[in-house]
Amino acid sequence: MKVRLICLVALLAICSSVMFAQKPVVGISVIGTEHDWDIQAYNGAIAKAKELGAEVIAFDGERRPEKMLNDVKTLISRNVDVLIVILGYREVIEPELKIAREKGIKVVTADFQSVYSQCNVSTNNMTAMIELCLRMVADLKGEGNIGIFYRPGSPIAELRKKCLDLVLSEYPKIKIVAQEAYVVPGTVPDAYNKTKDMLRANPEIDAFWSLFDQPMIGAAQAIDDLGSRYHAKCYGFDGDPTALKMINDPNSSFVATVAQQPYKIGETCAEVAMEILSGKEVPVLRFVDHILVTRENVGNLLK
Repeated sequence: MKVRLICLVALLAICSSVMFAQKPVVGISVIGTEHDWDIQAYNGAIAKAKELGAEVIAFDGERRPEKMLNDVKTLISRNVDVLIVILGYREVIEPELKIAREKGIKVVTADFQSVYSQCNVSTNNMTAMIELCLRMVADLKGEGNIGIFYRPGSPIAELRKKCLDLVLSEYPKIKIVAQEAYVVPGTVPDAYNKTKDMLRANPEIDAFWSLFDQPMIGAAQAIDDLGSRYHAKCYGFDGDPTALKMINDPNSSFVATVAQQPYKIGETCAEVAMEILSGKEVPVLRFVDHILVTRENVGNLLK
């Protein structure tokens, strides 16, 4: 009887060790991967989660909100231990994040502020966007007309637009005289055509702004192709490689952006996810450093 009891205890110990040796499952959902920021953050999260010993299930939303919604639902149905959501539309995804938390699934986000996220990892978007907008104000010497590319829907888009509005409220001589919605996919060619239309209707535009680099790549190409009649300068956000090369060209109308570290943002999401699973307390926000990029420093950054 004593031998049987010892064997039973040993068997339970083995089963327990096997159970706790199972890899945690990390589910990753990204809105899309056609932009440099998106794919870098996505790849960083996948690589770091695997490096830290997790099993990873990852989905690309292909920039279709309904696809991303289904991806998140699938990850929840598969009972992942932690869900990492990279970008997205609040009204689409947030109800599913609520369900995930109710089921005991941990939630970490990247550039997606939500009451259901235990930690949102991002650039300090307020500081970075205000810094960019103030650079634009300085270049305009406090007055002028601007055109913008913007559409509401995603938390990060709305936050960055609020930062622009805040800065402009302090400089009433700078006015938004034209606004167009960006599209995804096809952002660059669409912005190229819309910029030409905006300039023809408002030739007095001095600057263009958008919450990410892709519309400004198209806008700068359009301004440069139209010739010396137009003088508008372009201000973007992300540090896309094409944007950096354009800023480094003294003949380009693209003059400033904010360089983020999307791969590191993705890695940090995975690190935070594993910290949560290990029982560690994590901050609601975790910031990754950024750099304001202009003609003055872009050469060093490219090196």
